[in-house]
Amino acid sequence: MIDYVGSNNNQDLIGQPPRKIRVVAPADLPESYELEISHSDSAPFTVTIPEGGVAKDDIFLVDLPPNYKNPTYQVLENIPTGRWKDGLFDLFQYGACHSHWLMAFACRELAMGQVMTRMRLDWLGNRMSRPTNTFLTVLIMVACWFIFDFSMAMLVQYGSDNGYYYGDDDTLTSWIRSVVGFLFGVWSIYALYKTRRNVRQEFSIPEQNCIGYEDCMYATFCGCCTVAQIARHTGDYETNPSTPFTSTGLPDHVPFAAPVTV
Repeated sequence: MIDYVGSNNNQDLIGQPPRKIRVVAPADLPESYELEISHSDSAPFTVTIPEGGVAKDDIFLVDLPPNYKNPTYQVLENIPTGRWKDGLFDLFQYGACHSHWLMAFACRELAMGQVMTRMRLDWLGNRMSRPTNTFLTVLIMVACWFIFDFSMAMLVQYGSDNGYYYGDDDTLTSWIRSVVGFLFGVWSIYALYKTRRNVRQEFSIPEQNCIGYEDCMYATFCGCCTVAQIARHTGDYETNPSTPFTSTGLPDHVPFAAPVTV
């Protein structure tokens, strides 16, 4: 099973690292095993199992084979490999009121969910073998957290105003609220770290700062700008508008990844 990521136009590969494809392991396979892939739109080609081997249904990345053609996949011409499309702080690349960065700053988790849906990642940033509406999952999580946080805040305020709390009751309620908020924040940072790392790997983008920790640092300290940059890189905003209220942040007719092919 193969999932195509990015463009398969060989002209835009000249001078750039190769794009990646996802391969779903058909069985438990040892490292260095040569696996032959057959596809209806191409001659068979061989991929090498990475270090450590893979388990059945694991998803791993290999370079896009030269001269590979898949006419059912609409090419996304403007996504480069080996580098980010633009800089971390190029928020106004498409205008001061472009919805991609407004969404990232208003609620970065929702903007992240849109990128996850484009890139076929689950709510933890792990690769999926088939398309999934991760945005809806993230939307439900964000809504639940806001409702819980607001309810707990109102409970503390109401109890304090009416003298219902004695001793440590108010402290306990506030502590529960803080713990849940902390866990939500940890998830948000971890999911963004995994999402950024997967986007880098699939478009062969090397780390440039804090080698080995770049994704974690950016997700922790520059989360909103990081989400906006990933959205620009994976969204063809040069030719398509940004739509903040769809699951991908793009119009429904715009392809954001190739279909999975068995």
